[in-house]
Amino acid sequence: MRRGLAGLLFVVAAVLLAVAAGGWWMQRVAFDTEFSRKTVTAVFDHDQLRDQVAGAIGAATADRLGRSPEQMTTEIVSSFPGLVGDTQTRGVLGDVIVQAHAVAIGERSDPVTITGPQMVPIVRNQVVADVPTITLPVEEVSWLSLVRTVLTFLVPISAILGLVGVILGIFAHPTRADAAFGLGVFFVGAAVAAFLLGYVVPAYAVPALTDDGWADVVPTVAESQRGAIGAIAVASALVGCALVFGSAGFRRRKSKGWSAPVRQTRYSTEQRQWSR
Repeated sequence: MRRGLAGLLFVVAAVLLAVAAGGWWMQRVAFDTEFSRKTVTAVFDHDQLRDQVAGAIGAATADRLGRSPEQMTTEIVSSFPGLVGDTQTRGVLGDVIVQAHAVAIGERSDPVTITGPQMVPIVRNQVVADVPTITLPVEEVSWLSLVRTVLTFLVPISAILGLVGVILGIFAHPTRADAAFGLGVFFVGAAVAAFLLGYVVPAYAVPALTDDGWADVVPTVAESQRGAIGAIAVASALVGCALVFGSAGFRRRKSKGWSAPVRQTRYSTEQRQWSR
């Protein structure tokens, strides 16, 4: 009975820890704005985002540079491939992405802004340094903000409850098979949860559930992390499967030990006579 309870506790603990691991990956991919800073090129491959930033800067700097807003916008859009490759400009655009990402997920209440000095490397002219700060129309995606808040509590609570389950399972005197099976369930569950929450949901569910342009930062970050998440998920799943199958081997060996036939020499001649 106690060993059966130990096995159940290990499985429950494994599921809770797997949920915590998957949620942690989702936090990194969908809600860590520093990850989005590294995706400048991919983010501004989105025409909607590139045109929005270029249009706002073009409208703000056109008079100062003696051009129409349309001309400035066209020049900035056409120069984006070079802008994202320049270290200084890339830093400015990275700041814009970080601000927009933070607003979209409800982490930032201040608006997304671009100052005059930040526009200088973009239009490549120092005369716009004193142009008034502009604001980009980025709005919070309420359900993304809710998911971020839920994960803030879900990840540590699941991890703590999972660790409690492991401790209780140890006190229940598990067999080696119970421990190996529980550990295997954890690795398999962590692989599934990390791939679903760390890649599938951010990459496919987010764009399917909202048409907000800046929410596209989330699937862009997910795509940039796909290789790492995939490799970790596959490795974790292989380890988990090996442990689950190994636990079955432990049980078979134990059952053979208990089912060994009783040798006839244990019975005396007198006992054999009574049995006739």
